[in-house]
Amino acid sequence: MQLHANLDCEAGWAGVALPEPVRRRISLYATLFAACAPGGEAGEPDELWAPAAVDPARLVAQPGFIPPRVRPGAPPGAIDLAWADPAARAANDRSRTLAIGQALGVALPGARVVASLAELDDHVAGFAGRAWVCKARWTAAGRDRAHGRGADVTGQLRVRLGRMLERFGPLVFEPWLDRVADLGVCGQIAGDGAVTVEPPHGLVSDARGGFLGIELAPAIDPAIAEPLQATARAAAAAVAAQTGYRGPFAVDAFVYRDSGARHLHPLCELNARYTFGWIARALARRLGIRRLGFAPPPPGATILIRPGDGPGDDRVTAWCT
Repeated sequence: MQLHANLDCEAGWAGVALPEPVRRRISLYATLFAACAPGGEAGEPDELWAPAAVDPARLVAQPGFIPPRVRPGAPPGAIDLAWADPAARAANDRSRTLAIGQALGVALPGARVVASLAELDDHVAGFAGRAWVCKARWTAAGRDRAHGRGADVTGQLRVRLGRMLERFGPLVFEPWLDRVADLGVCGQIAGDGAVTVEPPHGLVSDARGGFLGIELAPAIDPAIAEPLQATARAAAAAVAAQTGYRGPFAVDAFVYRDSGARHLHPLCELNARYTFGWIARALARRLGIRRLGFAPPPPGATILIRPGDGPGDDRVTAWCT
């Protein structure tokens, strides 16, 4: 099977070029996309096109999962399965997700699109003492964002935000809250526009929202799971109606603490493509896993991508338990 693991799709939509180390890193992660292909448990490995070349010695075969043969670049002809539809730029725009959240009544108070430093200055005047974040409209894995607090948009932060506005155009501004759990929902938009969703999964993140892994079947209160799935359905239906997008998607969400109470923010991002939640579910069907991780592996973990050990090599790894 021919697979296009275009994990650089967001950068392409944003009109920027990823640094070579990032291209190598995401190409290693891209090899796991082969788990989403039908079959592949035995016989010939799939052929997978990724942004950069991959050292095959880093890829570890497991019973039920054969690493793909990796080709750098874009496939020359038709492919059977793509990580992201190259035409799905509009469906993946974070400003669209924010507008849908506002229409559904689930957007965070104070969230908005800012198109200039002057607009940002005006907006953060009402954020005295409160933390916030600005995100590029197309990005992945917690990249291309800047954190601030209150009305202090000075020094290196102002320089960084100015460069982001020049590079990416308008940014999405959100309050930065006391997150206590990160969650996600995978789903599918069928050809007729019908939306189906899976049970929620856990997103493992660092303190600043960087992605570290997927936890399948976490214990989630139905009072959280049900509105989360309902919002995912409604948001995906809106994206389908507005853009014509059909195919896989995933919604990111989180639970946060405010004044001692916990609240669900059910629509942080909508990714109209495959995600690592999809990969974790595919690996669960093949290997019976419950967790997919990208931080240093715990004892006894099943290794899928070995860390590099050569001069200047990165320490990218992937494992499951």
